[in-house]
Order: sequence, then C-alpha cells, then structure tokens
Amino acid sequence: MKTNYVFEILCLDSSEKSVIKNEKNLAYSLMANGDLWIEPKQRDASISDDKQNLTLGIKQLSREEESDISLKNTFLIKCKGDFEPLEVFRLRILAHLKNQGYNHLYILSDDVSAKISCEIYPKINQVENQLRKYLIKFFITKLGVSWWNVTADAEMKKKVIQRKNNETDFSEYIDNKAYLIDFNELGKIVHSQSSGFLSRDDIATKVLELEETPEAIKNLKIELESNYTKFFKDTFKDKSFQQKWEELEKIRHKVAHNNLFTAKDLDRADDLSKELFNIIADANETIDDISFSVDERDLIKENITQNFAAYDVISESKLLEKLDESEKWASKTRDNFVSLKHFVTNYLGSQGYDYRTSYDLVNLLEKKGIIELWEFKGPNNLYPVTAIRRLKGTLAGQEGLADLKAKMNENS
Repeated sequence: MKTNYVFEILCLDSSEKSVIKNEKNLAYSLMANGDLWIEPKQRDASISDDKQNLTLGIKQLSREEESDISLKNTFLIKCKGDFEPLEVFRLRILAHLKNQGYNHLYILSDDVSAKISCEIYPKINQVENQLRKYLIKFFITKLGVSWWNVTADAEMKKKVIQRKNNETDFSEYIDNKAYLIDFNELGKIVHSQSSGFLSRDDIATKVLELEETPEAIKNLKIELESNYTKFFKDTFKDKSFQQKWEELEKIRHKVAHNNLFTAKDLDRADDLSKELFNIIADANETIDDISFSVDERDLIKENITQNFAAYDVISESKLLEKLDESEKWASKTRDNFVSLKHFVTNYLGSQGYDYRTSYDLVNLLEKKGIIELWEFKGPNNLYPVTAIRRLKGTLAGQEGLADLKAKMNENS
C-alpha cells in the first residue's frame, strides 16, 4: 500500500503584497497555523509532523528560474504523507496560502486525487454497463431488433456513425450501437426519450395533423409521454433515478478529465453507484411484468413508417453520384473535403433523402471498400470533422470502364 502520496503546489505573489519574502518566512508562517499540524518540527525550509506522518519542503524560485521577472515571490511547496492526513491537509494549506496574499496558486501534482479517481471509475463503469444491459434487454424483448431506430434520437445516431471506428474488434460480430453513446444519453433513454417521437419535428407534424377533438388531444398527451412515465415510472421515476444519474454524471466528467477530488466525492460516488445499481437490478427483476399494449405497438410502428415515408430512401448508385458531385465541388475550395454531416443532412436531406438510411448506406459502402470516412482538422476547426470520400481507384475504375466500353462500341 502506498504511503508517500505527493501534493505539490506552485504559489506566487504577483502583487508583492505578501510580507513573506523567502523560504524561512513561509515555513514560519505555515508552522504558526495550528489547523495544519499536531506536533510540527521545522528545519530550515522544511517541516515534518511525525504524528500525522507528513513532511513539507519549500523551494523559492530564483529570478533566473522565473519565466516572468515581475513575479518576485514564487515558491514550490512539496507535501508528502499518508492518504488520509494529506487528503485533509490539501485544502487547509491552500486556504492558508491564499490568506497570506498569494494571488496565484497552482496544483502541480496530486496523488490523492489520482487515487480517488481510480477508485471512483470502476463504480461508475459497473453502473453504466448495468443500465446498458437492462435497456438492450428491455427494448429487444418489447420492441424487437428495431428498438434502436425507435428509441435513439438523431444526435445519438450521429455519434454512433462518428464513433464506429472506436471499437473494431467486437463490432465485426455484434450490434454495438449502445456502447458508442455517452453516459448521459443512456440515462436519457430512460428519463427523457419518448419511443416513437424522436424529434421536435415529429411532434410538430403530429400536432398539425391532429383532429381538434377532446379525445384526440387526450390520446396525443398519452402518446407524448416519455419512457420515464410510460414504461419506467414504478421502476425508475419513483426512485429519483434521473436526479441520481445526473449527479453521478457530474462526478464522471471529473474522472474523465482527470480533475481534482476530495474524500466527499468518493463517498458520494459510492452512495450514488450503490443506489443506482440497486434501482437497475430491481427493475431487471420485474422486466417481464412490463408489456406494451397492442395500441402502443401499433403507434410506434406507425411513427416509424411515417418517418420513413416522409423521405426517399437513396440508392447506392445515387449516393455515389451525389458524392462525386460533392467532391468535385469541394476540390475547388481551399480545404478540399466533404463533411459527412453536411453531405447527409444538408446536401442529401435537402433533396428529400432520409438521414438514417443514408447513414446506413454510407456504413455499407465503407465496409465494401468503396468510400472512406476520415478525420479532417483544418486551421479554422477547433475539433476534427468526420469527412467522406471515395477510395482512390473506385471512381477512376468506373471512368476507365466507361472509356473502354466507348472504344469497343467505336470499333464495332
């Protein structure tokens, strides 16, 4: 078990208001704080406390070591000790330094936060996979293999397309869409999504077509209920699932970004993980008791049909034709690339082609080796953009074949 955890601080006084001018001044200042120590011993610019098994060393940066010569008083403070005393010590020493006039404080190393983060992640991972398992089982048994198209919204589907190369080993054999969306989106399938109504446009269309009768309005209200109310009220909603899931999500973000942690974060993550795990486990025990009525099944099928009917399904040859047009246009631009999202939603979508089937066809053509999805990072892009292009030789091969056929016709 690790005993020498490190907590390292860079502190500086750019205003020169602090009365502390050297290492010994700072050591005396820290020694005088009774909240920091039990039995401290000072030697030059170091302090030790055997009762807490804590040690602290101070080093003042010389003018030559400072990148900005206007920073007169800059110190490196390195603390070592056991996990529990150092965990408490961290915030106390930071508060002391701030009170002494150090207006810029930076944490350079924090083994305590690293340990807490490593303990939190397995708990979150277990809960996330537990919910993923439940949702796949629930919707497969209730809606069948089309559950993803019915339940996932456009943003989720887009992320699946963009991230499909994140995992290539298992995806050769399984449907891994549920593994490619974010933590918060898994939760939304329970507490915010409404199977059968996937967007504001879907709802607007339904409202515009609605008969202006009390019965029709009443039925629409039922149809627009979220999964949270319709399917998961007793198992999830009544147990405050959404509030707990979103609170754990905030902690998960800190873990993902290697942020700083306190013992309270670990305790709260432990409590939330246990509560959520139990909620999902209990729901799984009663999964067979939940069933969709015939009317609900018919409604979902109707909405799927309407969504497909609103747009045309593009053919393979037509998609390649449109891609050739887009690449020809892009070749005249400075960046010379075709954005996948723009191509499917703006270019094909504006011509009446269904987004979902276009994305599915793009995946198929990529597997066939006809097109390629790649990451474009231009000077004006903060983040890479997923781009699409023909693989070299596919278009040329077609053109060469056409030329050959033309020559054969001439000779005949």
